[in-house]
Amino acid sequence: MEQRSANISREMSLLKERMQQNHYKSTPQRDEIAEWIFRTHEHFTVDALVSNFREQGKKVSQATAYRVIQMMLELKLIEEHDFGKDYKFYEHTPGHEHHDHIVCIDCGKIIEFSDQGLESLKEKITLKNGFRMKEHHLTIYAECTTCPPDKKGFKKKGA
Repeated sequence: MEQRSANISREMSLLKERMQQNHYKSTPQRDEIAEWIFRTHEHFTVDALVSNFREQGKKVSQATAYRVIQMMLELKLIEEHDFGKDYKFYEHTPGHEHHDHIVCIDCGKIIEFSDQGLESLKEKITLKNGFRMKEHHLTIYAECTTCPPDKKGFKKKGA
């Protein structure tokens, strides 16, 4: 638990530093939302963020949540993912190694994975085609083998 608190302190310090560099003002509500994001080690939606605060009796509007999310995207502290729904998922990036995702098209379960062989192959393909890879996002849409038959409903857009 101490390690987790130290990580959150480092992430909050990084946030403050980048906010200052980019002329964002620090407010108690921004800080509280950012701290929640850094404590969350799962993919989350804006609705989940707002719901969590409301469950605690705290008022956070969707507009405020979206503004903080946008700021943190600009400061490169979170990533946005489109996993085939009508809304985006987010995850914080400081302290986390690059990874890719597998998403179940039935239940929506999200798995993170890393594979050095796959990373090397992506780099090789990029160079072979005359490019230098700067960043990438790989999402594999699949059917999980542990998903009960009644969990049909996530379905990727266009699937």
